[in-house]
Formats: sequence, C-alpha cells, structure tokens
Amino acid sequence: MANKKGPEFVPQFIPTDRLIDLVPHKGKMFLLSRVIQYDIKERSVTTEYDITKDCIFYEESLGGIPNWSGFEIMAQGISTFGSIERTINGTMDQARPGVILSVVNLKSNVGVLKVNSTITMKIKEDYHMDDVTRYNCRLFADKKDEEPAVSATITVMEMNDISAFFADGQNHQQ
Repeated sequence: MANKKGPEFVPQFIPTDRLIDLVPHKGKMFLLSRVIQYDIKERSVTTEYDITKDCIFYEESLGGIPNWSGFEIMAQGISTFGSIERTINGTMDQARPGVILSVVNLKSNVGVLKVNSTITMKIKEDYHMDDVTRYNCRLFADKKDEEPAVSATITVMEMNDISAFFADGQNHQQ
C-alpha cells in the first residue's frame, strides 16, 4: 500500500481491491468491503461490509445473515486495524496470526442483518497487554442509527506460532 508519500502512508479510505491484501481471509470468508477511516493514536477503525447472498453466513430463509455472525465481521475489522498499523510502521512482513480469546457482552437489537444492505462497523481498542488486546465493537445496520444493531467486546491474542498454540492444548488433554 505504499505510494508517493512513502511506505508509512496508508489512505484513510481503503477500497476492497486493496483491503483484500490486508486481511488473511479470502473468498467467501472475506467479510469486509472497505475501510472508511482509522486513527492509530485513538486505536480505532471504521469499516463497511456490503451483505450479499454470496456471504458464507447468508441464509435464504432469513433473507440475510444472522446477528451472531457479526462477531466474525468484527474480528476481521480488528485484523485489518493491525495490518494498517503494521503497514504504517513498516513491519507488515512481521504479521502474526491471531486468535479470538473471547466474545463477551454480545448484544443485538436485530435478529438478521439484511441482504443488499451495507453495515458500518466501529472498533476501538480499550485494553492492551503484551500480545492480548481487547476491543469494543459496534456494528450499525443503517448509517442513521444511533444504537448499534450488534455490539460486543472481543479479546484477541497474536502469537508467533499458531500451530504451537493448538498443539499445546492437545498435549494437555492426554
């Protein structure tokens, strides 16, 4: 995402074709359409997702995606924020995989996020210690809404070797 202003520059608006390079998810699991803005100092990012029938969570009987799938869209927004920060810092080649440790206070004012709508997601970091970070996430079904359609607090952990994380858990189950 480097341009004339140097490798540390990342535009505030990032369209899909550039965004796909920032997120490890591909194909139907790619659940972001664009970054609207971010603020590294404030530790926040705003993204949008255009819900279509191609979404992996789409259910014909609902006419959209269930509200609980919002946490995965939120997690991808979190991942995008980390990638933007690494790009600005010139450390994108040092990206580390991450896992969701917890999703708490998941609240929803809607049962379904409707197909052919655009949802806006606002994410703000509120805690960071070592490799663990917690984010407050709010997903809005309509740009005019004052209350989020879905909200949650998501805690994630980045690690150097994700396979060791899963292998270690299997070793303790013997």
